[in-house]
Amino acid sequence: MSLRLLTPLLASPLARGGFVAALVVVFILAMIPLSAVPMVVSFQDKIEHALAFAALMLMGWTGWPTRSGRIAAGLLAYGVLIELCQHTLTTNRVGDPWDVVADAAGIVIGGWVLRATTTRPA
Repeated sequence: MSLRLLTPLLASPLARGGFVAALVVVFILAMIPLSAVPMVVSFQDKIEHALAFAALMLMGWTGWPTRSGRIAAGLLAYGVLIELCQHTLTTNRVGDPWDVVADAAGIVIGGWVLRATTTRPA
């Protein structure tokens, strides 16, 4: 996808609001009881974490295109916060350090996508 297609959305209130809304939705989903989701592979949860955080990284960059480093650091802290909250505030979920590793992998993947799609001409 060309960056020109995203230019009207970059740093817009809509993009920023969408990112904040996505953060809230992810937190709610992380706190509610696990549903009966069919398990396809044993590490499915880690794939879901990585995909969610890659999407959050892309959404965050859309809202604040000049702050990708801060967005990445904030998302990693957010992932740690989710795991701490799951471990301390819920009786049906447990914090898992490997989920934070999957979150970090998603953030890196999102960063790679950004670099690949937003390269500047020489």
